[in-house]
Amino acid sequence: MEWLKSIGLAGFLFFFIKGMLWLVLFALVYFGFVKKETVARIKSKLSWRRKKT
Repeated sequence: MEWLKSIGLAGFLFFFIKGMLWLVLFALVYFGFVKKETVARIKSKLSWRRKKT
C-alpha cells in the first residue's frame, strides 16, 4: 500500500484510466467495431521511439 501513497492520486488515476482504455480497445477489436489494420496504422503513427529503417 506504500507504493500507492508514493505515486499519489494522480498517478493512480493515470494508470487506472490507461488500463481501462486498453481493455476498451481490445473489446472493440474483438467484437469487430475496429479493424486490426486500423489499430496497426494508428500504432505505427504513435511509435516515435522506433528507428525508421
